[in-house]
Amino acid sequence: MYAKFQAAQERFEQANDSAQFLQAAAIYQEILDAGVVSGAVFYNQGNAFMRAGEKGRAIACYRQAKRYRPRDPYLDANLRFALGNAGATPPKPVIEYILFWCDWVSYQGKFNISLGCALATFVISVASLFVKPQLLKRAATLALCLTVAFAISAVYDWYRYSHLKHGVMINDEVVARKGDSETYQPAFTKSLDEGTEFVVMEQRGGWLHLRLAGGQEGWVASTDVTVY
Repeated sequence: MYAKFQAAQERFEQANDSAQFLQAAAIYQEILDAGVVSGAVFYNQGNAFMRAGEKGRAIACYRQAKRYRPRDPYLDANLRFALGNAGATPPKPVIEYILFWCDWVSYQGKFNISLGCALATFVISVASLFVKPQLLKRAATLALCLTVAFAISAVYDWYRYSHLKHGVMINDEVVARKGDSETYQPAFTKSLDEGTEFVVMEQRGGWLHLRLAGGQEGWVASTDVTVY
């Protein structure tokens, strides 16, 4: 698989036009389809899509890379550039202000820290039965608080990353409808631009029921979006 990653990198570095950048993105997709999921693969695939002019697909890749590389300044810069004037971005939920650390640690990192703190709580609690009980009980309480905090954050990550489905427009001037057919009236006064992000509410046949950042809802053809 490392050889395939190298091949994708070489294809990207040698690319001179959109078609060649898309070939690099396709190789990265083969890596993902093989089960090798990482921030590096999503990040590089996003770069390939961006150079190919596929802004919507690039945004989807960068969003997924953020789950694994939450503090990468290069990723943040590329995502901001890709968003540009792509329309309204999803507002930050209140819970993310409460769980202010939720974007400091990766999705998997939260689970690992939770398990580590839980183990530390158990070990310290047992040790407090024999050595300096007051001091160790305080340490156990601190470890327990950290366990709960990171466990809640991990559950929230599961909800926003696994339970919810997100999507991005990959075409320009997409007309959202009031139902799952071209026969329905437009849901909005303006068409949706490439790069517009949304949450998937329902999928019915070749149509998706979506909710935009401002709360507006409509239906679009699945061929106009990428979902992750």
